[in-house]
Amino acid sequence: MNAHVSVNPSIRQAELEIEMTGLGTARYHSYVKKEVEAERGSEIKTGTHLMQQVIGPMSTAIRTFVDDVYAGRPGPKAVAARLIRHMDPQVVAYLAARAILSRLMHRSSATLIGVSRLVAIAVEGEARFEEFAKQNPKLFTKITKGLSDDGATEQHKRVVLNYSMGKYDIPWDRWSKQEMILLGSKLVEVFCEQTGLATIELTQATFSGPYREQYLVSMTSKVTDWIGKSIMKGELLQPYYMPTVIPPKDWDSLSGGGYHTEAVRPLQLVRRARPGQIALLKEAHLGAVYGGLNAIQKTGWAINDRILDVMKQFIAAGSDLAGLIPRRDIDMPERPEGIDTNPDILREWKWKARDVYKANLQRAQDRLAQEQLIELAEKFKGDPLFFPHNLDFRGRAYPVPLGLNPQGPDNVKGLIMFDEGLPLGEEDGPRWLMIHGANVFGIDKVKFDDRVKWVNDNGRAICDCAKDPFANLWWTEADKPWCFLAFCFEYREMLTNQSTYRNRLPIALDGSCNGLQHFSAMLLDSVGGAAVNLIPSDEPQDIYAVVAQEATASLRRIASATGDLPIEETPDPDDKKKRGPTEAERRRWAHEWLHFGIDRSTTKRPVMVLPYGGTPRSCVKYVELEIKKRIDAGQEHNLGDDLPRAIGFLSSIIWSSIGDVVIAAKEAMAWLQQVARIIAKKNLPVHWTTPSGFVGYQSYMDTRHRLIKTKISGSILQLLNHEETDDINRAKQATSISPNFVHSLDASAMILTVDALAGDGIKSFAMIHDSYGTHACNTTKLATKLREVFVRMYETSPLTHFRDELVENLGPSLIDELPELPQTGDLNLWQIMNSDFFFA
Repeated sequence: MNAHVSVNPSIRQAELEIEMTGLGTARYHSYVKKEVEAERGSEIKTGTHLMQQVIGPMSTAIRTFVDDVYAGRPGPKAVAARLIRHMDPQVVAYLAARAILSRLMHRSSATLIGVSRLVAIAVEGEARFEEFAKQNPKLFTKITKGLSDDGATEQHKRVVLNYSMGKYDIPWDRWSKQEMILLGSKLVEVFCEQTGLATIELTQATFSGPYREQYLVSMTSKVTDWIGKSIMKGELLQPYYMPTVIPPKDWDSLSGGGYHTEAVRPLQLVRRARPGQIALLKEAHLGAVYGGLNAIQKTGWAINDRILDVMKQFIAAGSDLAGLIPRRDIDMPERPEGIDTNPDILREWKWKARDVYKANLQRAQDRLAQEQLIELAEKFKGDPLFFPHNLDFRGRAYPVPLGLNPQGPDNVKGLIMFDEGLPLGEEDGPRWLMIHGANVFGIDKVKFDDRVKWVNDNGRAICDCAKDPFANLWWTEADKPWCFLAFCFEYREMLTNQSTYRNRLPIALDGSCNGLQHFSAMLLDSVGGAAVNLIPSDEPQDIYAVVAQEATASLRRIASATGDLPIEETPDPDDKKKRGPTEAERRRWAHEWLHFGIDRSTTKRPVMVLPYGGTPRSCVKYVELEIKKRIDAGQEHNLGDDLPRAIGFLSSIIWSSIGDVVIAAKEAMAWLQQVARIIAKKNLPVHWTTPSGFVGYQSYMDTRHRLIKTKISGSILQLLNHEETDDINRAKQATSISPNFVHSLDASAMILTVDALAGDGIKSFAMIHDSYGTHACNTTKLATKLREVFVRMYETSPLTHFRDELVENLGPSLIDELPELPQTGDLNLWQIMNSDFFFA
C-alpha cells in the first residue's frame, strides 16, 4: 500500500506544488553551478544578458584604440593594436567579454595576468582561424561544417583546425607571450573602463615566497548582487511541473487553470501569447475550448504497475532491449596496429573514438532521463494522477508536466493507463482492443479484420509474453514494445477473467497523414483525399507508398526514353556542380535508382512534412538521410562520386510526384503564403478564428540585432535597442502560415470532438493532436464523433472563412488585393463517415 493513501488528496496536492517549486529551484541552481564552475557563466541567461550590454561599448572603444594608434599616436600598447588591426572589433569584444565574465562569475576575483592570458588565447585562436579561412576557404568550410554536424566541442574544433593548418601548410606566426599579455591586459582594461562591471586593483598576494604586489581583476559588488538576484529570479521561474493527484483546476479564463495553490506561478491558457492575441481571446467565445481542454486534463490516469516492474528489472539487469538505455557505455575502439607511426591510421582511430565518445555522452543523458522517469512513476504509483494542459498559439493542447505524460514516447505511454476500468461491452470492445494490439505491434497497414485475425493467430504468444515477459521476449520486436506489452497483459486478462475484466488501456486511433487530410478536405480534393483515406476503400491507403509508386513510374519513363544521347562533356568540377544533369545522366541515374529501389521509407518524411512547411530543399535533406541510412546498412550502389547529385535528381522526382498526388494541398499552401505576404506588407499580424472559437495569431517580428559570429567560439545576438522591432518579418510570416493554419484546424477538430464526447458522458481521453484515444467500449463513439466533427468543420469552408475574416477586419478594399481562392474539387465529405481507415 502506498504511503500516500491515508493523506487527504487536497493536502498532498498542496505539498506537491510546494515541492515542484523547490525541485525547480534545485535543478536550476544545479545547472547554473555546473556552468559557472566550468567557466561557462557567460552562456547562462544571466551571463548572456551581461554580454549583450557590454559588447557595444567595448567594440567602440576597441575601434577607437586601434584608430588612435594608427593615426600617429602610438603608445606602449601599440603592439596590441597591431595584433587586432584587421579583426572585427565586435568579435574581439565578444571573445574578451566571454573570457572575462566566465572567469569572474566562477571566481569573483582573478589575477590580471591570468585573465589577460585567457583573453589573448581566445583572440589569437580567432585570428589564426580567420587566416585559415582566408588562405583555404573551401577546406575551412568543409572541416568546420563536419565538426558542427558532429557536435564537436570547441576544444575539439581547435585541435582539429590546428592539426589541419599544419598538415596543409597554412602558415601562422604564433604570438609571443609578451604580445599576448599586452593585448589581453589592454582588453581587460577596456572591459573595466567601458562597462563598470569590474575593477583592476593593486593588492598583495602571497605565494610560496614572500608577499609581493599583484594586480587583481574583481567584479564590483553591485554587479555581484545583481547576478545573485538574477539567478534567484530564474530559480523562481523554473518550477518542475508534475502531475496532480486531484483533478486540475478548470480553465474558465485566460489564466489560473491547472494547479491549485499559489506555490506555483499561475499558468496561462496560451503559452507565450502575444498581447494582441490575448486581447482577441478576451473577446472570443471559448466555451468549447474550455470544455474540451478541461475534459482532457480531468482524465484520471494511473501507473501501470506491471509495466513498471518489468521495466525496472530490465534496467537493473543493464538491458538495452525495447529501447532501454543500458548502464554500460559503448566500448572505445581498439587501437589498431601502426597507430603510433601512421598519421592516417591515428586520425581514423581518433574520429571513431570521437563518435563513441559522443554516443556515450548522449547515452548518459538518456540514462538520466530514464532514471527520472522511473522515479516519477514510483512517486505516483498507487495514486490516481492527472495532467494539467494548456495551449500553444494555434490552439494545440499540450500537457504541462514534463517527462511523464500521455504525449510521451512508447516507454512513457506504456507506463500509464486510465485510472478507471470499464467493461468491454457485448459489442465491439474486444475487437477494438485487438485492433489496438495489432497497431502497436506494427500490423497497421491492413484491414481491421486482418488485424483481429493476426491477434487471434498469435494469441498464445501474446499470452506467453504476459505470463513471463522475461522468458518470452517476442514483445520486444514490436514497433512500440512497451505499449504492446501493456496490451499483452490486458489481452491475457480479458481471456482469463472475462466476467470481471475491466479495460484500462487507451485505444488509440491515428489520423492518416493528418495534415494532408485537412488540406484535401479544405479543397474537396478527391485525388489527395483518396490517398489519405478520406474516401472508403477495402484496404487502407498509404500515401507514402502511392508517392513512391509515382516516383518509380517517373524513373521508368526517364530510363526508357528513346532518342540519341547527347554528347557528354567533362567540364570543370565546380561548373558541374552548378549545372543540372544532362539527359544521359538522368537516364543513367534513373536506371540506378530503379535498381536501388524507391519505397515508402524514402518518401515518408518529405510527404509527412509537406503540410507543415516542406520545401524542395527539405525534400533533398530527408531523401539523402534515408538513402545514406540504407547505404550504411550495407545496400550497394553504382553511383560513385555522382551520389550527391544523383540524390538531388531523385529528390526532384519525389517532390514532383508529391505534387501529382496532392495537388490541392500545394495550391492551398501557396494561396495562404500569398495572403500572408500581402498582410505582412501592411505590417500587420495575421489572425483567424478557428472552428472551435479559438483565435489563432501569427506575428513574427523583425529583430534589431547583429549576430556576432566567431570562427569556432560560438555566436551571440548583440541587441542594439529592443529585441524586436515594430516591423513584421515578411518572409517568416509567409513560410509559417501554412503549418500554423493547419495545426489550428487539427487542434479545433480534437477540442470539438472531446467537448462533444464529454457532453455525452465519456470521461477518459488520451489525445495527441492527430491521435485520439479512449476506452475500448467507447471507441466506436469516438470514431463516429471525430468523423462527424471533421466533416462539419469542412462543410463551412475554413479557407473561405479565413479570407472573409481578413476582409472584415482590414476593410473591403482588401478583397481586390487578395488572390482568388483555389478551385475546389468534387470530394463528397460525408463519405468520410464510412471510411474505416480515416482514423485507424
